[in-house]
This record gives sequence, C-alpha cells and structure tokens, in this order.
Amino acid sequence: MKKTPFALILIPLLSILCLIYADGKAEFTVEKEKNGIKVFTRKIEGSALKEFKGVTSIKTSLTSLVALMDDTAAYTQWLHNVTEAKLVQKINYQERVTYTVIHAPWPVSDRDTVTYSKIVQDPKSKIITIHLKGQPDKMPPQGGKVRVPALKGFWQFIPNKNGYVTVIYQVHSEPGGSIPDAIANSTATDIPYNTLLNMHRVVKADKYQNAKIPEVKELDAK
Repeated sequence: MKKTPFALILIPLLSILCLIYADGKAEFTVEKEKNGIKVFTRKIEGSALKEFKGVTSIKTSLTSLVALMDDTAAYTQWLHNVTEAKLVQKINYQERVTYTVIHAPWPVSDRDTVTYSKIVQDPKSKIITIHLKGQPDKMPPQGGKVRVPALKGFWQFIPNKNGYVTVIYQVHSEPGGSIPDAIANSTATDIPYNTLLNMHRVVKADKYQNAKIPEVKELDAK
C-alpha cells in the first residue's frame, strides 16, 4: 500500500490550526455557573482585562429586553456598578451613543465609558444583536474619572419557542490607567454575572413587559 507523504498530512492540519488561532485569542473557560447564569472569560494578549461572556435564559419577550436596553436612565438599576447613565445622542431607533460611570473599588478611580450601540435583527431567526463599540472622544473628559479608551462587544437575544430568550453578554475593554490584577480578574466575572442576575429581576417590570416596539419582531411560536 502506498504511503501518504507526511507533508500532505501536516499541511492541512496546520491550515486548520491557523484558522482556529487566527484571531490570536485564547479559548473561553468557565469561571462561574450559578442561578442559571454561566460566565466565561479569556485572556487577551497585551490587555490587563480579560474578555468576558455571560449567558443565561430569561422567560420574557424580545420586545421587553429591547425596551429595557432603551431605558438608559434605568441602567443604574441593573448594570453592575453603574452609578450614572445618560443618553448622549439618539441617532435613530437602531443607533445611539450612551455615557456611563462605573464605580471602582478603592484605590482604583471610577471609570466612565462613551459607547456607540447598534441594534440589528435577523429577519429569519429573529435574533437581535446589539453591537457595542467605545467612542471615548464623543464626550470631553469628566473630572475624577478615568475614560475607558477602548471597548468592543455585544448583547445578543436569541428567542426560543418555549417562551424563553437566551441572552448573551460579551465584552472586552481596556481599563485605562493602571488596575491591580486581583481587581481586574474579579471584574471580568462580577460584571456579567451580576448584570444578568439583575436583568432577570428588572425586566419583569410592567413598563418593559407591556412595551410596544413596532420595529421588534417576535419569533412565531407555532
């Protein structure tokens, strides 16, 4: 039987490995699983903060979740450690720029973010993705706060026919300035876990459950 040259085996294998590691990012690992919430993190080369991903399932509608996201003033009620939130610019239904202040434990200074977001809904699957991107120059520096210089991530709402919506919250940001490793590492777990835990509670409010947003299309339960 004719043997296959080793090089012909190695080349496809190397091609697969290159595709897997093309983005230069490590695989996500599970950090916490509690109360129906699963938190993953991964190290980003050259960054003090890990990228996080929180996943949960909530019995609610897409409209209620989008209504919650649209209520900027209420961010302090559920986004973990957010002490101030305001709308900087509403471009249209899909696009906006928001400002938030995040409390940091002593001796770290509070951080603030200026974030552009865009809502996109897939017409077939009805999955909603809210893309997040930091725009630090959209507002002048605020006294006593360190501006987060870079942020990228997304929210994703995946409807299921059982009346539940799978919620994914994934973000990586640069903290700006220095931050102790212990605080940086705990932040990557605490933010997604507590944010999603709070979301379960807050989205049940009547103003979100009874919201009407014509642009949002629900999944046909049939």
